[in-house]
Amino acid sequence: MSNRSIINVMRSECFSPDGINNRFSYFLVKTVLVVFILASHLAAETEVSKINFHGTAKFTADRLMELIHSQVGDEFDPRLVKLDKILLTNFFRKQGYLTVTIDDSLVRDKKADRIEINYLIETGRRYFLSGFRFSGTSRNYEKAVRRITGNMQPNQPFDEGLINTKRQELEDFYYNTGKPFVEVSLDYEFQQDSLVIVKMDLKEGPTVYFRDVRFRGLKLVKKFILRRELEFKKGERFSRKKLDDSQRNIYGTGLFDYVRMEIVPLENDSVNVDVRILVQERDPRWIGLRIGFAYEQQESYGNKLELTAEGGHRNLFGTARSLSLHLIPSFLYDIDNSKIVNPENQLTLVYVEPWIGYTRTPGVFQAGYHQYRPLNSADFNVLSTSFRVSHKYQNRYELSGELEAKFVDLISQGKVDTTLDVDAGKDQVYSLSGLLRKDTRNNFFNPTDGSLVNYSVTFSNSFGETRQGERDIKQYFTFISSWQRYQPLFLRLLGKKRHFTLATRLKGGAIYELGETKSIPISDLFFAGGATTVRGYSEQLLGPGLLDANGKKTSGLGGKLLFLANAEIRFPLFWLIMGEIFVDAGNVWSELVDFRPTDIRFTTGVGLALLTPIGPIRLDYGHKLQREPADESAGTFHLGIYFAF
Repeated sequence: MSNRSIINVMRSECFSPDGINNRFSYFLVKTVLVVFILASHLAAETEVSKINFHGTAKFTADRLMELIHSQVGDEFDPRLVKLDKILLTNFFRKQGYLTVTIDDSLVRDKKADRIEINYLIETGRRYFLSGFRFSGTSRNYEKAVRRITGNMQPNQPFDEGLINTKRQELEDFYYNTGKPFVEVSLDYEFQQDSLVIVKMDLKEGPTVYFRDVRFRGLKLVKKFILRRELEFKKGERFSRKKLDDSQRNIYGTGLFDYVRMEIVPLENDSVNVDVRILVQERDPRWIGLRIGFAYEQQESYGNKLELTAEGGHRNLFGTARSLSLHLIPSFLYDIDNSKIVNPENQLTLVYVEPWIGYTRTPGVFQAGYHQYRPLNSADFNVLSTSFRVSHKYQNRYELSGELEAKFVDLISQGKVDTTLDVDAGKDQVYSLSGLLRKDTRNNFFNPTDGSLVNYSVTFSNSFGETRQGERDIKQYFTFISSWQRYQPLFLRLLGKKRHFTLATRLKGGAIYELGETKSIPISDLFFAGGATTVRGYSEQLLGPGLLDANGKKTSGLGGKLLFLANAEIRFPLFWLIMGEIFVDAGNVWSELVDFRPTDIRFTTGVGLALLTPIGPIRLDYGHKLQREPADESAGTFHLGIYFAF
């Protein structure tokens, strides 16, 4: 048979329907078998026994190991080897090795089912930055251009990624100073085989100004609401940053589902542009149900679960003012008694004035009724009204002030010591407070970096009545300071590099009375012990309290001095489960003069946390390191939402 005949036979078999199906089935089965065999033999149970780097003496093996994902003792994964080569290549290019090549060589021990990874690195010549040459820069911008590139000194390793970053910074500078049509082109000139001169050619284009603003899509919202959120004015130089900030401000009103900023060039006018703002309004009336955790005084209290039924209007009369009603029952699981309890209920009416004093400073007026039924202290009700203003700054600082009036009604005499000089059960408290806060956490629910700092001071004037029927007037300052830090750690454990988070907190509070020492309304006292303060002690049972006939503490009385210190290591275990190891310390003292460092109680323990959309759900066990003589328990379990701090 001729070659042409053989080819025709093969062609007819391949292109017949039966031939296509048979060959495709054979190819599919063969491919699946090959992939299965390779995956099972190379990746499933093969352990990385050793990792070597060949061809470079500039960097130690330990330094290079910090860059890659494959680790000794881990299960071998060929995908990680490919990723490692990319990471190593990027690293060497940043060090000036522009022509670096990296290959891998795998040596497998079939008997031991282990594999050795070798990275073969050919660095090539190392290049260094010689300097910059600019062209096309006008006199007005030349100084700023050189300032942007001034921190790149000659003779440092040439990093093309850093050069491109500087190019982007130059473009951003021009975009934000009236030059939206700037063009920046790069070229390199090599000298003496290893020196690189970066040549930047700039075409600045004309200086452009904002002329007018147009709105599209407004139905209920008035135009002045959008205009006051704009960061630019008519006649100003064009700035992309101001456009982005304006768009973010408009979204921040909560009135719109969609916001887009468009630049509209003008005919026969190259130096002026109009801004067109396209919006889609949200329905101003809303109603909803949500679930979350308790949040008071700008801090989280994750041992209580809150269910909220709410509704309101977010755009009264088209002016962005809002009015809403919130019904919030709280629940927690009492592990000691194995039951679900309802410690708090709130009914709150909230009115928000988004701008105070012609600035982006919202004012919030609240009126509410609050029932407190804590596990281990007195029951009381609070009727309150307050007005709070707050302003956020670009450096993540927030400053707020609040004026509050509340009426406290102590309704459970059975949980307080009637021999103490306490109020008859009713107090009228008027207070003025200020809060300074800085939040740099990278994640609200599961922070792994950053910090949270709070400083607050409150002046209160309380009117009550003693048990003898005498008028009781109290004036006092309340100082609270809290610092929380979250530090990422990468530690090698059991031969593997693992990610940990070291979370620490220091918190102190003091109530300083003016005049003679008198009782403080129970709603303003400090309590400690429980899932968010000192684990190992039951809720509110660390510090002053009442004892039963057996000498066991049954109720917390609170105090005027608080100290807390916590340290916790958090680490991933598997799936969405995280582990915790913690040490807690703290106490509460009845009076400032009662403070003794030896009274500070220490606990330690472990916990598990499940990451969920509403925050981590955790189960902790705290063990007392200093057991009180009358305290029979060695520790306590705690169930909560969100981390302890």
